[in-house]
Amino acid sequence: MLEKRFADYSILSLRFMIVLIFLYHGIPKSLNWSLAAEKFVDMGFPGFLGPITGIVEVIASIFILLGIYSKSSNLLLAFIMAGALIGVHIPDSIQQAKLTAGLERDLMLLVGVIVLAAFGPGLLSLSSPSSSSSKQSTVEN
Repeated sequence: MLEKRFADYSILSLRFMIVLIFLYHGIPKSLNWSLAAEKFVDMGFPGFLGPITGIVEVIASIFILLGIYSKSSNLLLAFIMAGALIGVHIPDSIQQAKLTAGLERDLMLLVGVIVLAAFGPGLLSLSSPSSSSSKQSTVEN
């Protein structure tokens, strides 16, 4: 019982941290399109991807916070993190010949959203309780 409660609160904590991080980075991109486009061009991406990425980060974060469309939302964020890693952080780390803070952070975010996609939203979600409990019983077996 205590082990299940610990697992539930661990997933909930991860969910809230993922949401905070993506909202923190997504809101400015979705509100200031020209700045987001400029930053993306500076990183070597097409400028139109900046605002789109920001909007996706905000919407996916809200869905994750509410615990709805959890798997799809987390996989969208995983796709964004993979793009940031491949397009920016891995080349930067290779160029600097050391692990950079951005690479380490984005690797952890990628793992976090993959874990949430695999295990579902956990506690305090608007998704149906029967689907959450059936996923957890499958994982436990």
